[in-house]
Amino acid sequence: MRRQGISQLFAFSVLSIVSTASTRCVDANDWNMFRGPNGSGVNVKHPLPTDLTADNFGVEQATWKIEPGNGSSSLVAHGEKLFFTTYDESIRSLKCVDAKSGKELWSKGIPKLRKETATPPNDPATCTPTCSGDHVCAFFPDAGLIVTTLDGELKWQKDLGPFYSMHGISASPIIAQGKVFVTVDQLQSPFIVALDIETGNEKWRSDRLIGVTGGYSTPVVMKIGNTDLLVSASPGEIVGYDVESGEKKFSCAGVTNAPVGLPVISGNRIFFCEPPGQPIPMEALGPVDKNKDGVIELTEVENSVGTYRLIERIDKGFGNGDGKVDQTEWDKGFGTFLNNGGLSCIELTESNGVIDSQVVWKYTKSTPYIPSLVLLDKFVYMVNDGGILISFDAETGDVLKRLRLGEATGQYYASPVCDGTTLVLANMEGKVSFVGLAGEIKPMATLDLAERIVATPTIHDGRLYIRTQSQIYCFSADKKPG
Repeated sequence: MRRQGISQLFAFSVLSIVSTASTRCVDANDWNMFRGPNGSGVNVKHPLPTDLTADNFGVEQATWKIEPGNGSSSLVAHGEKLFFTTYDESIRSLKCVDAKSGKELWSKGIPKLRKETATPPNDPATCTPTCSGDHVCAFFPDAGLIVTTLDGELKWQKDLGPFYSMHGISASPIIAQGKVFVTVDQLQSPFIVALDIETGNEKWRSDRLIGVTGGYSTPVVMKIGNTDLLVSASPGEIVGYDVESGEKKFSCAGVTNAPVGLPVISGNRIFFCEPPGQPIPMEALGPVDKNKDGVIELTEVENSVGTYRLIERIDKGFGNGDGKVDQTEWDKGFGTFLNNGGLSCIELTESNGVIDSQVVWKYTKSTPYIPSLVLLDKFVYMVNDGGILISFDAETGDVLKRLRLGEATGQYYASPVCDGTTLVLANMEGKVSFVGLAGEIKPMATLDLAERIVATPTIHDGRLYIRTQSQIYCFSADKKPG
């Protein structure tokens, strides 16, 4: 699903990053949204314990572990509370546990309203919740958006669907300046919406470009001049909206196709990556052309929701609307991917209220589809499938080092995170790599949790939290409870 080409088919300082976050009442140490402070993946206030990188470190050293229930959302934190989402057959739940002990403090469930498509490992509890310091917000595409107090009291809920996505809605909500922002890059009528955090009333809504396969990226915030921006990667462009009014303030084309990762902000620069666009053969769909006439008909793929919606999108958007897609129409649709993508550095400038954008540099070799970047000081880090870690000069885009993560090969869905000196990377097989960044970049240890990891790890208050397929682990310098 995530190989370059086919993956697209289916699917300078830390202080400057933290200072751009407009969410009120949130300490810089709080991992308050997907990938932490403003989606950066970086939390330097309380470094992780050095024991994590010892050769003899193992699962048995976990401070605590719990069975959270089904779901793949990452964890967010505020003070001594952790929040995450789960699902069962009929209920979608926002849960809160004690950050020190893992003891459940409360759970707020809402009923499933309908069936929504979700290509594995996407599931009904993929979207990561977010916390403002006063409110907690969780989004379940098949049940609705809910906002609670820190103690689990439901303030309001709102159904934004139904949706028409290829792989399922998976962008996480964020909170900024008293608003909840939700991105829905579906294959019909995509939009981004701002809702009042207190009431759920709609403040503004903006239409989005319709991609060939949709988009799945969570927005972040930044400030340019006197303007607070909501920055979002959408199919075909990186776009910035005025947080207050929803006015589209800038657009930078040519850097996205089917975005999944988050934009990462440093000062007036935006860093983003996805695989470089390249030709995708129709055969990548597999044996769906049942009569082997070189044309894919909607009737041939009606048993696959995602494939049906893809063929319908190409037929209506790039074909003649006859319910069939031939090679010419297919190539026209995926031809829009060519020369886009890669790792891009975009610089914004502002003059008299007008914001311009330009691509300062671009790296167009192998880049990840799902994991986001880490930007620390003047260096950019990314991990490719196969466990290849690459570092770049953030100013120039020059490649500084390539490093193979030893036994931690395989696929990567979770994004890397960092405490300022150590990079933490988790692959799908459950192997967690710790890479030292002080001086020469070097692997320090590998922790094998022996179970699938999709959720991005969380760094909060000197603790590392990792959610696997069936467990949540806390690793810290704290003594084990009891």
